[in-house]
Amino acid sequence: MQSRTLLQAAVFAVIVAGLAWLVVNAATNWADWLVFGVIVLTTIGAARAVYTRRYPTKRRTFVRHSEPPRQ
Repeated sequence: MQSRTLLQAAVFAVIVAGLAWLVVNAATNWADWLVFGVIVLTTIGAARAVYTRRYPTKRRTFVRHSEPPRQ
């Protein structure tokens, strides 16, 4: 691993820890936790939706052409 990657990972960990501390101190009841959970799940869903696969699944090849499919 490069030292730049380690530094980025450390900064990310500090930011996540700080945000977690803020959430724990700011949440006063179950509704706050529910809103926080929805925000987290929405963020994970958005990250999954924009993720582009670089390799095909199930050993299929990519076919990129502009012709209509044969019948």
